[in-house]
Amino acid sequence: MSVLRSFLPLLFLMFLISCSKQEEKSTDLVTFPLRGEVVGIDSTAMRIMIDHEEIPDYMMAMTMPFKIKNKELLNGLQIGDTVEGVLAVSRTESWLETFTIAGRGSAAPDPEFVEGSLMSKVFKRGDVLGGFLLTNQDGKRVRFEDYRGKVLAITFIYSRCPLPDFCILMTNNFGKIQKGLSRESGLENKWHLMTISFDPAIDTPTVLKDYGKSYGADFKTWTFATDSMSTIYRLADGFGLTLADDDGLIAHNLRTILVNPEGKIDAVINGNEWKAEEIVEKMKQLND
Repeated sequence: MSVLRSFLPLLFLMFLISCSKQEEKSTDLVTFPLRGEVVGIDSTAMRIMIDHEEIPDYMMAMTMPFKIKNKELLNGLQIGDTVEGVLAVSRTESWLETFTIAGRGSAAPDPEFVEGSLMSKVFKRGDVLGGFLLTNQDGKRVRFEDYRGKVLAITFIYSRCPLPDFCILMTNNFGKIQKGLSRESGLENKWHLMTISFDPAIDTPTVLKDYGKSYGADFKTWTFATDSMSTIYRLADGFGLTLADDDGLIAHNLRTILVNPEGKIDAVINGNEWKAEEIVEKMKQLND
């Protein structure tokens, strides 16, 4: 009995810790009501593009692609339908947990919102990447040609994007890539990262610099840049990046590009399924 009594405080403490962890885990997921019009359906990628209303305390009204995990939700869904549902957001991903069709639409599918619909415009592997002039976080003009002799990794974001598995994930991954490559001996001055914003009206050099700092970026090897929308659209078309800007409401998919030391495109990576460690290894190989 005395042995049991001696363990009771420990058991009680373990119970409290367990409850605390469960409570912490439960707060890791938040949900928001979402209402909007369906403007694109990609059943292969399990994503729906929705022109949604403002989500109070989380996201301004904009057009965004949302992941779904239950394919049955696509049954009967059409372009132009108004949907009402629940957006689930964790620390690492977001998805439409459920939704119902609140109103039927009659709009025809917009091919600009279908993943891969712009592939005829995409730069090919082996093409030399050049002819673009951008403005970096210091207000200086930079070109892709400035990084010849180095392996260059490029991705696209905009700083206001709130979804953890879109721009936030891309930037977090680039932060991991920077740390990973910085630890590799023999790779000094042989690689560079570039994050390009397609929201130049908001993402000024000052904003981009603050954004980079918030992710712990070392600007010696990681550039944040943007330029006029005409330049951004040329890049978007070239890389099959779906981009729609309607009075500041931005819809986009994801692209990450690897350029070899000769300035030639080695890979155009779609989506967000890749891992930072994979890119680190690929960039090391391109330096061999």
